[in-house]
Amino acid sequence: MVYVKRLAVLLFGLQLLPSHADPIKVFAAGDIADCRYDAANESDAARTASLIPPGARVFVLGDTAYQHATSETLANCYQPTWGVHRATTWAVPGNHDYVDHRADAFHAYFGGDAGPDGYFARRLGDWLVIGLDSEQSPAGLDRQYRWLKATLDGQPRATCLLAMWHAPLFSSGFHRGSGRHMSRFWELLDAHHADVVLNGHEHFYESFDPRDADGRAVQDGIREFVVGTGGAWLHGFWRPPYESRARIERHGVLELTLGNGTYAWQFVAVGGRRMDPGSAMCRSPAALQR
Repeated sequence: MVYVKRLAVLLFGLQLLPSHADPIKVFAAGDIADCRYDAANESDAARTASLIPPGARVFVLGDTAYQHATSETLANCYQPTWGVHRATTWAVPGNHDYVDHRADAFHAYFGGDAGPDGYFARRLGDWLVIGLDSEQSPAGLDRQYRWLKATLDGQPRATCLLAMWHAPLFSSGFHRGSGRHMSRFWELLDAHHADVVLNGHEHFYESFDPRDADGRAVQDGIREFVVGTGGAWLHGFWRPPYESRARIERHGVLELTLGNGTYAWQFVAVGGRRMDPGSAMCRSPAALQR
């Protein structure tokens, strides 16, 4: 068994964390720090960071600092706010994390917690968490897709599966369609019974009931959350093309409770109001047999 685990790490970069009997709380958002208008400790990013309990697992969904994630903006805007959770953060890059087509400062700041190539696979209790970089070049996306297929095909099936990247496949804002190039990743994850996809990019909160890669509502599909509410300026919805569970234009974080074959969610807004609560069973055969 030890040999199998070591082989998985060598082949796929899969980090295996011990299984937890108790549910795990995770807090997620993207589009975070912008101190061009307010001091970092008075910013909306500081307010959303205060919603996250110390020591909690944090998923950052891209666009960590504005206007771009340089070493300076990360140090002056992100570090004093969401940087307090740096030790427990897993991050994926967004378009504003790229400067001159490179995300060097982003990777220098987050190190291995962003994956050496911008993507990763890690165990969190009974969950497999996949982080992807939706901002790579076509050649980079091809390499990333091959890696994802090898990872999902080559390791024991997880009880539950969550993936995160920046540009959403579905959204009801100005950027809708920006994640269409990720549809093949969605299809591959769907074939492996993925449960949840987390995105940012749109500066609002939107949640969807399960869908397929064409946007059709289906009973056996992936549930998507768009959480671009980490502190950057908000923008509203525009001719919504999809039926959503919820649309919220407030700063806040998504709180996920990842259980053993189950998950629950709610949006926690600045000020403490809790919105859009829900829960579901995981899709995998292993989960359904519990």
